[in-house]
Amino acid sequence: MSFAQKLEQLVRILPGVAGYQDKETSRETDKAIRLRLTAELEQVKRELEEDKRRLMAKKDLALLPALDGVASKLDKLGNGVKYAGRGYRGRFDTYKLDQKKLDQLYTFDLGLLDGLEAIKTQVKQVHDSHGDAVIMQKTIDELDRSLDQLEKTVSTRQDILIEK
Repeated sequence: MSFAQKLEQLVRILPGVAGYQDKETSRETDKAIRLRLTAELEQVKRELEEDKRRLMAKKDLALLPALDGVASKLDKLGNGVKYAGRGYRGRFDTYKLDQKKLDQLYTFDLGLLDGLEAIKTQVKQVHDSHGDAVIMQKTIDELDRSLDQLEKTVSTRQDILIEK
């Protein structure tokens, strides 16, 4: 997918984002993407909380620890995305962040949106698997692994800022 296509995708996702021309706009757009990701992760967590309530109502407590673990990972991931560096460098830093690096951050964050879509699909599968504990456990385990992978991906974001 070309940069122009990714920008077009972003404009559809975040109304009001018309461009990514200068550094400050780039930083703000990057922040807007990350805030959108954080909001989506919070929504996913709320959906899992509903699944937990359904299990408690049925007095089926065996899977609650697994769902709590996944919810905890969602919190950690959301905070990692929300408070990630914005690509800002001070005026007197010897290493200056150029537009190319900001574009890489932008592309990286758009890729996270794709990863989030996979997570949302798995959360729906968890929701749909109520009534079959074996399938639900398997689905929760898959979701847990996907969150681990997405967290590893998020942790590599800083590498874009510091690589030369």
